[in-house]
Amino acid sequence: MTSASAPALGPRRPRGVTIIGVVAYIGGVVDVVGGSMLLVLATGAALLANPLPGGLVTAISVIAAGVVVVGVADGLMRGSRLARWFVTVARGVSVVLQFVALTTGGVALIVGIVSLVISVIVLSWLWMPSARAYFARPGNIPPGV
Repeated sequence: MTSASAPALGPRRPRGVTIIGVVAYIGGVVDVVGGSMLLVLATGAALLANPLPGGLVTAISVIAAGVVVVGVADGLMRGSRLARWFVTVARGVSVVLQFVALTTGGVALIVGIVSLVISVIVLSWLWMPSARAYFARPGNIPPGV
């Protein structure tokens, strides 16, 4: 097989994107498992008494959030621009809220600083030149766009 007939491979997935994707996968799976356990507890408690439906609503919300996080993680790992923008917006909002919490005393200083640093690292990893090249590769353009 000659190099002219071999498919052109785009840039490799940067290590930072892989780390973000793996951590997001883990977080999403933990949400789904935790929400499922809460769902079992909420429905089991309903058999014993007539509790408020808050546990059920919370369980379903946590499961749904976990499914979304797993989907976004999968998108990041495949090079989806939409997933990168989703994480960028979420982390951008997080930076603003963390800054407000830090300046108003709404969070412990060390917790706020660590959260802010993590958000800045995630954003920088997603927008480094190697990540830009990874998310800009031609194979990532959906058909019809």
